[in-house]
Amino acid sequence: SGGDFLGPILPAVAEICSDFDPTQDVEPSLLKLFRNLWFYIVLFGLAPPIQKNQVQAKPASTLTSLASMSALALQAVAGPYMWNGQWSMAVQRIAQGTPPL
Repeated sequence: SGGDFLGPILPAVAEICSDFDPTQDVEPSLLKLFRNLWFYIVLFGLAPPIQKNQVQAKPASTLTSLASMSALALQAVAGPYMWNGQWSMAVQRIAQGTPPL
């Protein structure tokens, strides 16, 4: 799959992104590269697993209506299909250097 090709280069991309300051203005061409990178990270499911302490509390009505869907999402992200741990760490480092899209 595409994740098998993109995953191994994520640590190198993260190293490059460590030099970026996300608060500065970015050229449109570079912004497009970041947008495309995040598209493929999401498409191939290479984002790190959702941590339970990062999930914000929802109102009761929303929580009850989305209970089964969110349970499935958490299983899919944190379940046996999770990618290499180095790739997840690299994605977290990329997120820290990504300018606002």
